Amino acid sequence: MLYKLLVVIFVLWRLYRFVRRIHTPSLGPRKHWALALAHPFVDATQFAGFASPSADAVNEATRTQFRAPLLHQMGLRTDSSDDDVRAHLASTFESHWYRADLDDLLPGDEPRAALAFACARMAFFARTVMLLQWVEPEIAWRVLLLNAQRAQDCFTSWQDFGKAFMAGRHQWVAAFRADPFGKGFDDGALAGWLSKRDAWRDLPWPGLAALSPEPVAAAMRT
Repeated sequence: MLYKLLVVIFVLWRLYRFVRRIHTPSLGPRKHWALALAHPFVDATQFAGFASPSADAVNEATRTQFRAPLLHQMGLRTDSSDDDVRAHLASTFESHWYRADLDDLLPGDEPRAALAFACARMAFFARTVMLLQWVEPEIAWRVLLLNAQRAQDCFTSWQDFGKAFMAGRHQWVAAFRADPFGKGFDDGALAGWLSKRDAWRDLPWPGLAALSPEPVAAAMRT
């Protein structure tokens, strides 16, 4: 009798885990990888829920924390309304994202380091403005995935990207340019990102292509 009861409990437990796995929201590997580029800033700001599959907004405390720095990053007044921000992003975000932080490089800036810093900043920016509901998720995800593809095409590993990112941030702040979401990252921070399961440790480099043509190609062959 005890044996049968244990078997029933075991079966029910396995069934519960199976059903829970089915109903647990998931970002998918491409989106998860795209958000991982922003991990240094997520770590520095302690942004809870940044990569949560179920997150579609932020609470008021988080909104207050990030609103003013994001407005400054966009070159908008601190008293801009949400509608003002949405209008600004509607006209600039998807068409100019790839130029952010790269248009005004100084003669002494190392371009590859600047690109790594720009990739991480754009990943953080795009996800945050999505959660602040300033841009539509579909648009933000397109930018995030293309930004991820840019990083995959230009760097060879998470370590390569991380080292270039730290160099890029150093040259950014050395020229008195603002980075309100970062901090003084060092080799210890990079080692942590590379070793932590919730950071970069288990993510392949490169990840899946941002926009895979395979399904379209297969359909054309049939």
